[in-house]
Amino acid sequence: MRSLESILELLQRHHQRATYGAVAALVGRTPQNVMQGRPRNRLHSWVVNQDTGQPTGYSSPMVHPSLHERAEILSTEKELATWLQMYSPPS
Repeated sequence: MRSLESILELLQRHHQRATYGAVAALVGRTPQNVMQGRPRNRLHSWVVNQDTGQPTGYSSPMVHPSLHERAEILSTEKELATWLQMYSPPS
């Protein structure tokens, strides 16, 4: 199981969005609480709502300016896991 921190770092590094559901599935949490306790900031804005493609509850200054650089949003656990392996293979 990957850590939430490592997933967030890779998403930001590669300017890639992923849904709350996809991230939650990989870290063993629910989509509703996967980002609980984390500040709303640019690093965390890569995790988005599957319907809107936007992070929930963020104002414009909190969102990374490159959020929409890529049209693709990783929306399933499998898509995210495959993407993570491509950019950060296991040691």
